[in-house]
Amino acid sequence: MVMAMIKAVLVALALLPAVPAERGTPEKLAQETALASALVEFGKDPETIAFLTAWGSAESNFSLRIQRGECHRWECDKGKARGPFQVHRNGKSDEAWARMVGVENTRAQVEQAAKHARWALGVCKLKGDARIVSAFRVLGGRGCEYPLKGEQDRLARFRRARGAL
Repeated sequence: MVMAMIKAVLVALALLPAVPAERGTPEKLAQETALASALVEFGKDPETIAFLTAWGSAESNFSLRIQRGECHRWECDKGKARGPFQVHRNGKSDEAWARMVGVENTRAQVEQAAKHARWALGVCKLKGDARIVSAFRVLGGRGCEYPLKGEQDRLARFRRARGAL
């Protein structure tokens, strides 16, 4: 059952935009395998896994460079965010913050993102697509009602990922 879900997550990742030069490289395959395993472990249910997959895709296209912390000065919220989900420090210890970069820390990054995702998915008390869109808004600091730039693209990524699961 777990292996089947990991394979489904790998399909979902393949359906989403990616950095063209990275596709099929050994490092990318290792990253995707680590992501799929951690997404299944910490996402726990298909909706949360799809949400996390869409969130990381929308934030960084799961770029290896971004995950390694090699952001250009205009990226990663001008140095304030880390990892594929672009999480902010928000009181994290130095040790926890250090784990928000590096492909070797994928598991810790997904664990942290899953906590944020579960919280965001529960804030607005909505159902269906409205729940998903509002969660992206909340994570973007917009609250439940204020539109977030690119939210329809995020919803489309969620639907694509959810369809693969």
